[in-house]
Parts: sequence; C-alpha cells; structure tokens
Amino acid sequence: MFWDDIVLVTEQVEKHGLRQPFVDLGGMIRPCIADYSLTRDSGEQGDRFTYLGQRPFDHIDPEYEIFNPDKGSLLIEDLPYSNREAFGTALCLNVLEHVENPFRVFAALYQIMKPDSLLVVSTVFCFPHHPSPNDFWRFTPECLQYLAQNAGFTVLEGGWRLDVPAEWGILDLQTQRLQQIKSVYVTLTKADFVRCPCGPFTLPQRLHRDGVLC
Repeated sequence: MFWDDIVLVTEQVEKHGLRQPFVDLGGMIRPCIADYSLTRDSGEQGDRFTYLGQRPFDHIDPEYEIFNPDKGSLLIEDLPYSNREAFGTALCLNVLEHVENPFRVFAALYQIMKPDSLLVVSTVFCFPHHPSPNDFWRFTPECLQYLAQNAGFTVLEGGWRLDVPAEWGILDLQTQRLQQIKSVYVTLTKADFVRCPCGPFTLPQRLHRDGVLC
C-alpha cells in the first residue's frame, strides 16, 4: 500500500463527505505502507517501508469494514448478489491491476454503491510486476474514467497521483534496478450527488519496523 493512498482517501472524504457504511474492498488490516519520499530523503532503501498502529482508515471511521477475498470475503464481482446498493463510501486501492476483467469489476462496483455515494479508486500506471496472485493490468487516467463512465458512474475528479521519478534512487529490491512509480485515481458517484465536506481528519502516525516514528 502507498502512504499516498491514505492521504488521497483522507483528502477525498474531507472534500466530498463520508457516507455510511464505509468499506475498503481488497484492503488489509496491517499492510506494509510505502512512502518513497523517506528513502529519497535518507538514501536508505528500507526507510520507505512503514507500518501503522491501527488499520489504515480508522482515523476516518473506526467502524469501517474490510472486505478481502484472502480473508474469506467475496470477490468484488460477486458482491452484488448480497450487497446491492449497500455501501455509502467505498475504496478500491491497488486492486484493479490484479483482477481478470476490470469491466466486470466496475459493473459490480456500480451495483453495490448507493445513490449519492462516494467511491475512490486508485491503481498503478508504472510499477514493477507484483503478482497477488496475478498481475494483469496498468491504467491511465483516461482508462479509469472510461471504465467508470461505461459502468454508469459520474466522475467527480481523477488524474495522475503518485509520481516517483527514477532519479529518486528507489530500487526494485528483487532486481536492484532503479524504478519509476506512477499511480492514477478516480473519485466517483452515482445518481445525484451532494457534496458534504467533513473533517479534518488527523493522519495516522507511521512507524518503522523497529518501532521508531517516521
């Protein structure tokens, strides 16, 4: 997970408002969180890996739910069978590159979201191969917006997001080659939408593996 994803979701909820219930589709309880600026500043490759003393979005809503097929939840494609128009705020972060059929996933996302809901999707445009269990796709902002609109969503905003140039010196730890990292995002709704700013929320503290604060 990228630290920038946590910042992105926090910004979007503050700007557009939190709707209930709030779910993270494909998220984890205690992910490793990469902040490449830490390695850029220190020159140490391991410094980019951080952890939280909480779930990634407890600072927004400590009651939010995580749906992850690795933990027994349904695949996104199967959620409409039991969760039609069920969710007010949903996240789909760094999941799309791993699905077989992104058109089917967006169709399912549309079915499970309530009217006047908020959906934040982020994925990678440039990132090393990382099967989990598969790694199929890379996306541009135009592609994300097309997929969303094709499914029936209204695009609130979107575009390029995380931008880590190779000049920062970030190495792929498997190949030891310099890597560039770019992500894209789109924030979506369906039917009529009323913007309801909320917050501000305080971002969670990050820890290195040794427990030292970043």
